[in-house]
Amino acid sequence: MSDVYVDTVSRLSRVPGVRGAILVEAAGGVPVTAEVDASISPRAVAALAAALFQRTASVSTTAGLGRLRRFQLETAGGHVLMAGAGELILVVLVDDDGQLGMVRLETQRAAESLI
Repeated sequence: MSDVYVDTVSRLSRVPGVRGAILVEAAGGVPVTAEVDASISPRAVAALAAALFQRTASVSTTAGLGRLRRFQLETAGGHVLMAGAGELILVVLVDDDGQLGMVRLETQRAAESLI
């Protein structure tokens, strides 16, 4: 596993309001590296993120909207931000009171650095 991957996930996990970050192999839906709270299952989040991101990307292209870059899911416990990074998906879990604008910006920068 690349140190760049581990460093990227670690850096995002330290952003205020972030509960964790996971780098996911898009095709298989498995975590490449993760840094999350103990209460979070990286495998379950990776599978969810891959399924949602891939399906949404396919529909976005089919609908003529272009390539999907980012995707956000709002839950009762916070937000799940996903950003495409080539063959990978960067997933960031944000507390309900996290500063989404800052986290979105950091997530996009991190995803672009992985391509």
